[in-house]
Amino acid sequence: MERVLVVGHRNPDTDSIASSISYAYLKNLVDREREYVPVRLGKLNPETEFVLERFGITPPELIEHVFVQIRDVMTEKVVMTRSDSTIYEAGKLMMESGVRNLPVVDENEKLVGLVTERRFARVFLGEISRLSFEDNPPRVSDVVRTLGGKLLTGKPDERMKGRVFIAAMSDETVRERLEEGSVLVVGDREEVIETAVKKRVRFIVVTGGYKPKGGIERFEKNGITVILSPHDTYTTTRLMRLSHPVGNIVKREPLLTSPDTLLKDFEEDLMEDRDGVAVVVDEDFRVVGIVTRHDLINPRRKKVILVDHSEKSQSVLGIEEAEVLEIIDHHRLGGLETGHPITAHIRPVGSTSTIVWELFRSYGVVPPKGIAGLMLSAILSDTMILRSPTTTPEDERAVEHLSSIADVDPVKLGTEMFERKTAAEGMSPRDIITMDMKEYRFPRGSFAVSQIEVIDPKVILSRREEIEKEMEKITSEKKYVFMALMVTDVLNETSYVIAVGNRRIIERAFSKKFENGVLKLPKVVSRKKQFVPAISKYL
Repeated sequence: MERVLVVGHRNPDTDSIASSISYAYLKNLVDREREYVPVRLGKLNPETEFVLERFGITPPELIEHVFVQIRDVMTEKVVMTRSDSTIYEAGKLMMESGVRNLPVVDENEKLVGLVTERRFARVFLGEISRLSFEDNPPRVSDVVRTLGGKLLTGKPDERMKGRVFIAAMSDETVRERLEEGSVLVVGDREEVIETAVKKRVRFIVVTGGYKPKGGIERFEKNGITVILSPHDTYTTTRLMRLSHPVGNIVKREPLLTSPDTLLKDFEEDLMEDRDGVAVVVDEDFRVVGIVTRHDLINPRRKKVILVDHSEKSQSVLGIEEAEVLEIIDHHRLGGLETGHPITAHIRPVGSTSTIVWELFRSYGVVPPKGIAGLMLSAILSDTMILRSPTTTPEDERAVEHLSSIADVDPVKLGTEMFERKTAAEGMSPRDIITMDMKEYRFPRGSFAVSQIEVIDPKVILSRREEIEKEMEKITSEKKYVFMALMVTDVLNETSYVIAVGNRRIIERAFSKKFENGVLKLPKVVSRKKQFVPAISKYL
């Protein structure tokens, strides 16, 4: 079943995680043709961890990128053969399966090598020169199995070594040329068989379904192995050639790769490989796939749904290689381009989870308590328990309905969430900064704004100096024009801004000065609707 990743923005907050999980849940109910998988792009913050635990929801899978990987283009159902198979068995398997490349594995299912059509061509070209079992003698049992014949006398595990002699001549010529220790291929010619016994040949292959007259004592007495073949002499001889172990023609060091390898990092190696094929193995050297040059023509891109963002700078790495199916967001459009029309639900509400809730209602689906509680928590988080200026009547109605389904008090839940969010004593400065950080671009460069909503801002402001040092490192790494951290007092509806870089932009945008490293902004609690718009307007 085709997978679709439902992914929020980097440095995920509660709304990003909740909308990813909730929308994936809904899509799996209304679309049975695909599997919708919620994923995340970073570490969970304390508030989100509390919410997931509170409602018994498993955290989404963590991913690093959506670049096309080998696993996205490889053939997963690989036809393989064992190293003790014969060339005939391997070739028959390739023809019946319609494959051109056949991995060879040992008894532990680990890769031994690769057999290709090119390798088989060499086997048949080799017949032009000679037919001999001197160099790589097959086992008697392998010859019997390849011929579909019967062992009349002899040892199955014995190696069938010797020059092959086909009795297509007169009796006199056979007597002259047949040597001791040869491998004789003969039809219903009793006189030739008798000559072979006297000459003490080592092996006799009797063709045409003929069984020599008399008993087997004469063969056993002289240590002669006799094989009965149901085929004519020509077919028998060709099949004998294919009774060697497939390991004799295997490519011992084929091109290898891992399923996690990025396709763009492996394309050149695959194009330069003589056979144009690579075996995909796991960490235990077991075969998990096959990839060929043909797989590069139209690689299968990962399919994604973006929630709580639409900007490339906030999205998963490799988004340009993915196929975006939908966008659900409550922020501004971020200029992300798609190659085809998509479904987009973008509305000016306080939380993406509000939009997801409306989609549940449009499908007539009532979420279970856990999913309802998750969406409720996200709306309370993004709207600061419905106190933020971003709050809309739609958010208020969603909170009313979802709290009823989840059977919780929204004010009590919201307060518990913010208390967990402000328990920053054990958090590193970088954790505080990146917990909810977003990047913005403008013609002269880019800047970043982080936000943390707290009950007591002193907990964060008391650590201003160490936070500033870490912000300076991030600003240098990312080459930001400036970076700001909004420490928002939820109860008193005031934000305290810590910033590094060109702080004058912030001062001029709000006509205020930093005092002791902090800029106080009463009644400014929304990054999306108040802080960033003021900066953008000034710029």
